[in-house]
Amino acid sequence: MPSDDLSSIPGLEDKHLRALARQDVTDLAGLADADRQAIYRAMANLRPRPTLEQISRWQDDARNMLPEPETDASDWHPAASFVVVFSQRRAGDTRERRTEAERTEVEPEQNLQIWSGWDCGPICAWMLGQLDQAEPAQPPSEPPPEAAAERPAAEPPAAEPAAGRAQLTIDSAVIIDADGRADVVTAGALAADPLRELVAPVQVVLTVSGARPGTQVRAVTRILRPDDFGWNPQDPMIVPDSGQAEFDLSEVSVGTHEMVLIAWETEPTANLVSVSLPRITIRPGSG
Repeated sequence: MPSDDLSSIPGLEDKHLRALARQDVTDLAGLADADRQAIYRAMANLRPRPTLEQISRWQDDARNMLPEPETDASDWHPAASFVVVFSQRRAGDTRERRTEAERTEVEPEQNLQIWSGWDCGPICAWMLGQLDQAEPAQPPSEPPPEAAAERPAAEPPAAEPAAGRAQLTIDSAVIIDADGRADVVTAGALAADPLRELVAPVQVVLTVSGARPGTQVRAVTRILRPDDFGWNPQDPMIVPDSGQAEFDLSEVSVGTHEMVLIAWETEPTANLVSVSLPRITIRPGSG
């Protein structure tokens, strides 16, 4: 690309081009990718000195003048595909909602995954867990014609029974705050009267069981937001062999929150389990 292409940008004068050249910015791509602050400093002696906003306009014009990059669609291969369905039904004066998800390209066919409500956080966590070991399908290599002709016909292999699916369970969960500890999940079900008022700092300890031998399990605590998909106060962690995972909620602000506990196997055909806790209120600690 010729270096004088920069002269076609409105407002770029010869004095600006010389200052850019001293920064080795001589073409459209260089200007578009340059550091705006570096350009601003390089033009400190010019009068009038271009503003940061003006430099941004030059860079925008340079990007608009660049040709569209050529992309090869064949480079993209699907790693996994899913069907997600948001369902609802009327129950008295209210509506019940649930979300259904299914991975479509694996054999044997998976069971339908179902979550109550329309929060996308648990669904996304499950789909990302499915991708951990997903590989793009590769076409089988064909043997040379002569080798295929010499190969004796073989009996088709007998179909092996499908491996049993994992049935993950969050057996227990305990919330620990400045005042003590309380069970929120016991024997795989919500506690009858879970703690709702907490004093910072807060921790959650959960125990997961039901994973197949040799498979990796991950878990996360997710804080829901009414105007968003929610966020994870701590990154998903690998559950150790003991099945127990601890999460620090010190990043969660004081106030009222809804929280979901999620665990999943990092296998393409694994299941996911999630437990939605009752709304909790975190109060500031004495410190």
